Amino acid sequence: MMLNKKKKREQHILREVLSAAREERGLSHEVLAKVVCLSKRHIKELEDADTFLTFYSMAIKIQAAKRVGHYLGLSEDQYLKYIE
Repeated sequence: MMLNKKKKREQHILREVLSAAREERGLSHEVLAKVVCLSKRHIKELEDADTFLTFYSMAIKIQAAKRVGHYLGLSEDQYLKYIE
């Protein structure tokens, strides 16, 4: 008997969307970091890297992206993409 395996869907951060939204609002990395209670390095990593060097896990990085996206007035479907 073959079991149906559910495909795992992962979220991917659309870095360029977060970066463009920040720049459109005239915010520096430092200012955005301060208002969303993250470090400047966290903001830069959200915008520049697919890794999670300054975050403990990708799940935590996704939560940080949601905090930033919310502050920037974006909906999740604008800056998060599901991949299988």
